[in-house]
Amino acid sequence: MSLLSVTDLPDIRHFKLYADCFDLEKRAEVKLTGLLQATNSGHLIIGVPTALVRGVFDAMHEPGISLPSAVDGGLLRAGIVVMTPKELESVGGANKITERGKPFNYTLGSVVESPASGWPGVSTCWHLKVNSPDLSKLRKTYGLSAKVQGDSDFSIVVACRKTGVLSSNAVSKVTEQKTAPVPDWSLLD
Repeated sequence: MSLLSVTDLPDIRHFKLYADCFDLEKRAEVKLTGLLQATNSGHLIIGVPTALVRGVFDAMHEPGISLPSAVDGGLLRAGIVVMTPKELESVGGANKITERGKPFNYTLGSVVESPASGWPGVSTCWHLKVNSPDLSKLRKTYGLSAKVQGDSDFSIVVACRKTGVLSSNAVSKVTEQKTAPVPDWSLLD
C-alpha cells in the first residue's frame, strides 16, 4: 500500500472543470435578449424570434405534434410569459408596467414535455425552459412571486399535440400499397 502525498493530488480546478463539462447550462449558456411587451390577449411577454421556435420544432421527433400557431389557427408569436392576464390585472394593468419596451436577458435550457392545462383541444405541450434572473426580479418588484403563477418556470412553447391525434380510428391514409420506383439518383453505378 502506498500513500499519495498532498503534492501528488490533482489541482482542485481540474475537478471543477471536469464537473462543469457535464453541466449543460454552463456549456451552452448564451445570453439572449428580448423586449418586454403586452399582448392583445392580456399577457406580458418577452418577444422571442419565431425562427427559434421553428428551429426547435423542426429538430423534434415526436409523433403528432404541431407548431403552437397551428393549434388555434393564429400567427406564430413566440414569447416568454412574464405575467398572466390575471397577474397583470392584479398589478394595475399593462399601463402600470414602466419596463415595457425594454430589453431583458435570458438563457435557454432543455426541452420539457408537460400536459396542457387550460388549452382546449390540446393534450400535451413541449416547452423550451428559460432561465432569467432579470424576469424573476421584475416580477418581484410588482409584488408577485419569482415564478409565473407561483411555481411555473419561464419557458417558450415550441410544440403542441392536439387531443386525440394519436388515438386509433377507422380512417387510414393508405388504402392500397403501391411500390414507388427507385429514383435514378439513388442507384449505384
